[in-house]
Amino acid sequence: MQERSVLLLNSSEEVLGVISWKKAITLLTSGKATEPNKYNHYYEIKCVDSIYKLPKAIILYRFVHVPYNDKSPTRKSIFKRDKWTCQYCGYSCKDIKKLTVDHVHAKSKGGGWSWTNLVTACSKCNIHKGSQTLSECKLSLKNKPRRPSKLMLEILAIDDNERVIWKRWIEIRNA
Repeated sequence: MQERSVLLLNSSEEVLGVISWKKAITLLTSGKATEPNKYNHYYEIKCVDSIYKLPKAIILYRFVHVPYNDKSPTRKSIFKRDKWTCQYCGYSCKDIKKLTVDHVHAKSKGGGWSWTNLVTACSKCNIHKGSQTLSECKLSLKNKPRRPSKLMLEILAIDDNERVIWKRWIEIRNA
């Protein structure tokens, strides 16, 4: 069956996430959500005796307070932030098995698992660096590791299919 994910927006048009088409229909028919104003992107859902036009994005009527999420990074979110590229030599690869996460300030020397201390590294560079400092192993970073903005954290948290849906919404709104 064709994937029919729907972008769920808060009443402020802030992206809340991506939901199934069945959940979207439930929100629309229960009066909890509506389609965006002047929005003309739909899925056609075949019903018994008709075709239901389901918007590809819906907006909640009531504002939902979403608490600030200060999650610690995951391996995958570090790879996504660094664009799947070794921050020492520039090697780029989307194969998780060929990349590692390196502690800039070594874990054995008190370095923690944080956005500002973790970078994507290829196995070769990670082994070369070991638990040394950057100056000791004569390596330098292509980009200083930073904590992503709130918006970027939301982008890093979604998977590739959801990213396509979100990108489509942004393009539609900017058109």
